[in-house]
Amino acid sequence: MEALRQATGSIEAFLGVGSSTALVLTWLVILLSVYVSLQLFQVFSGNALGRSRRSRGNVTLMLGQCGSGKTATFFRLRDGEEVQTVSSLQLQRDSFPIKAGENPDQQLSSVEVIDFPGHLRMRGKANDMLPEARCIIYLVDSDDKPKLKDVAEHFYELLTNRDMLELHTPILIACNKSDLSTARSEKFIVEEIEREIEQMRVSRGATLEGQDQADSYLGIDGEKFKLMEHSPCTIQTCKISAKKNEIQPVYDFLIEQYSA
Repeated sequence: MEALRQATGSIEAFLGVGSSTALVLTWLVILLSVYVSLQLFQVFSGNALGRSRRSRGNVTLMLGQCGSGKTATFFRLRDGEEVQTVSSLQLQRDSFPIKAGENPDQQLSSVEVIDFPGHLRMRGKANDMLPEARCIIYLVDSDDKPKLKDVAEHFYELLTNRDMLELHTPILIACNKSDLSTARSEKFIVEEIEREIEQMRVSRGATLEGQDQADSYLGIDGEKFKLMEHSPCTIQTCKISAKKNEIQPVYDFLIEQYSA
């Protein structure tokens, strides 16, 4: 109150007005100051909120190991036909319509899809493209059990990646070559990935001290890792055969992601 009286006295002396008028002017100055402060707070807090709530990109990123069928699936989606492919360090990038059925709600006018090379030395560049992704289709060769270790290592990198932690980019694990009699089931592949990631959690856990654990640790301490439950994003699985043109689950996934 003493400060209020001093402020009122100063205004009264400076403007040569009566005490009542000076008091009213003092309150107007106070209210105006509060209003300006609130507006500034909203502006700066809004900017900070905008920075923290990043939006995902708008491309479909196709990942997976060499030989998993990424490029074959890419051409099936784009051209509807089988194409003989070879391993390459060049990515495929194109926009094309998606037609999952005859109804309009089962069709997309255009989706940009990136088929990224599966070579190990290209993996870092693939991770750099995560901010561009609306969703990820991860191709797995369900007939190649030894490569599941590499798949698990890549998933560990993906699921602890800062962009994935922020953007929660949905992933479809497409278990390709399901037409083969020796193909592993979705359940087997998921459990094998979980087993390999659990081993990595144990071996890497000792190196986490002093690091940003949010970026390094995957899962819940004291619990065995579960891919569907402990991942920072939604993960779905399906079985497909790019060779036999049995890729309907991929169409359905894309419709789901781009219609939301």
